[in-house]
Amino acid sequence: MAGTGSFETTEFRRTFGVETNNLLRSRVILFIGVWGGIGLVSIVIILASIIAAAYDSGQGVLVILEESNAGLPLIASLIWMVAYAVSLYAVIQRLLSPKQMLQLSMLLIALDGISVVVMRAMGFPMIMPVFLFSHLLGCLLFPWTIRQALIPLLSVMALSTASRLLLEGWSIGGTGFNLFINLTMAVPAIGVVGFKHSQRIQKSTNRFLNQRYGMLRQELAFARQVHESLFPAPHATGKLRFSYKYEPMRQIGGDYLYAHRRHCDQTGAEQLSIVVIDVTGHGIPAALTVNRLHGEIDLQFAERPDTGPGQMLAVLNRYIHLTLAKHSIYATALCLRVDMEKGIIDYASAGHPPAFLRGVDGSLQDVAPTAIVLGAMDEDDFDPKEQQIHFAAGDSFIVYTDGAIEARNNAGAMLRMDGLRQIISSYAAEGSGASVQGLWSERILSQVAVHRDGLPPDDDTLIIEVFRPVGADELSDTQASDPEMESIKTT
Repeated sequence: MAGTGSFETTEFRRTFGVETNNLLRSRVILFIGVWGGIGLVSIVIILASIIAAAYDSGQGVLVILEESNAGLPLIASLIWMVAYAVSLYAVIQRLLSPKQMLQLSMLLIALDGISVVVMRAMGFPMIMPVFLFSHLLGCLLFPWTIRQALIPLLSVMALSTASRLLLEGWSIGGTGFNLFINLTMAVPAIGVVGFKHSQRIQKSTNRFLNQRYGMLRQELAFARQVHESLFPAPHATGKLRFSYKYEPMRQIGGDYLYAHRRHCDQTGAEQLSIVVIDVTGHGIPAALTVNRLHGEIDLQFAERPDTGPGQMLAVLNRYIHLTLAKHSIYATALCLRVDMEKGIIDYASAGHPPAFLRGVDGSLQDVAPTAIVLGAMDEDDFDPKEQQIHFAAGDSFIVYTDGAIEARNNAGAMLRMDGLRQIISSYAAEGSGASVQGLWSERILSQVAVHRDGLPPDDDTLIIEVFRPVGADELSDTQASDPEMESIKTT
């Protein structure tokens, strides 16, 4: 988790840096255009006034410059303008790195202050508020931090203080008071920088998180498609059928159903194996665990198609105990195998909620767990205790995960097993068990939702029904061995 956070922090900094660099470039161009434009107009006015004075007096321009002492300020202004023009060219042509661009923004402001101090030291009437206004304009335009805004301000103030004490003959008291006044006047600009920077970080953070959320939703949607593609397709035809309904707590979850169908080599009788798993936890971590368990189940049936429920539980327990239990990840599971020739179900349940066998006559029988949860014991101590139960035509075997019985209503009351039994019994009035076969998963899940009073689920909920329809045993062998019914696991 720390690595993920570090990655996201680095990614945000990179994104924020790109935004800052782009904004800084456009704002430097704007600043040079506005402030440099004002300087250019000032130079033009000075030149126009000098030319007009020379024309009126009949004297040369150089004489007017010498008499008015305007020559040096004019030269300084021209140098200042050339510096701005060169800076503008470098920015437009993208000749500067982001770090150099930032340094340039601070240098442009410092250049204004240095010009003021130098001209004032040479006896020309220059006032520090000219620099403070330039600094305020930079604080308003440039995406600075407080530290970056202080660098040109304090540099110019230090130069101004040294000039007043060493060159301009100011007293220490007068210089200190003037410094205090100038710094006080700069406080609003620094406050603006701090506010703007915090707002920009907040907006950039929100924008980044919104983008990440959008990407995460797309990834989760794709992950759900991949996750649910591991589930088998329901079968509504043939002598042996099953249906299910799945409602994850989040977009993906930790409940899983695996189905494997084969014909017995000795007798040719149809066999259906079902594995129902409920992994601890929710969401992406649980779904990742399910994917790992799916691979183990797939491999086991590929190598040993005749694997029984007890054997499958032992394989899963060993895998979870050796690889997942050290991360406090466990699972409940119910494995069953329907043998059509014998009319029985072999099953083994590791800490899974009791299943129900509903007979064609409406009777309801609990099918209790046979072992503890997967991963809690090593393979030498784990005993799946495989059992058998009779499974006749018209019977339905109903399996569910604990999201069904732990569903809560607005008052906080859980449905529990008694509530689930009541849901199943409530449909007895509709006729025989055969009349509601194939509908239990859908009806149970809808009644669980009713119990929740519209609240979202607190856990993943999976309902499965395996059933033998009445009359299906008379189907022809051709229909029973329909190729479309041979492979019930989609990938």
